[in-house]
Amino acid sequence: MNTAQVKKAIKKSAQQIAQEPLELLKNVARQVSGEELKPNAGPDMHQDRSDPEIPQDETNYKKQVTEQDGRHLQALESELKDIRRQKIFKDLMQRIQNGEDVPLEEFAELSFEQKDVLKAQIQAVKDRNLQQVTSSVDMPQAKRGRKMGGGQKGAAKREETRVEKPVPPSG
Repeated sequence: MNTAQVKKAIKKSAQQIAQEPLELLKNVARQVSGEELKPNAGPDMHQDRSDPEIPQDETNYKKQVTEQDGRHLQALESELKDIRRQKIFKDLMQRIQNGEDVPLEEFAELSFEQKDVLKAQIQAVKDRNLQQVTSSVDMPQAKRGRKMGGGQKGAAKREETRVEKPVPPSG
């Protein structure tokens, strides 16, 4: 059964239950007050007068309720769809970050923005892995020279940067 049909059946039964005690109370009020029924106005005649008003109101109310229920149902379904889409997106993002190769074409329910983000994430992971591979192989570097004083070049450099310090007067 469809959920809309189930809702209609539940509402119909609830309305019937709600109306039955009222009908009993109407009859009880007549019996307690001692009002006698007119010979021409039987229960059938009384029902005929009030029926045209109640069904119009009820049908209008039912139409409103069914429209509202339909809108609520559509909103809930779209919310569920968004939740599923987010769950798939998070799962794919986690798989990509773990280095797994994921074909995005298989996931048609994802939005274009989500697909773009996932493509950018795939590219970032590839770049990071490539960088790790190149940085893990260090190029051998030449050893530093064993010069103690730096030779004539070193001495000349020290002379250039040397600052004369004032000597305090003795005395």
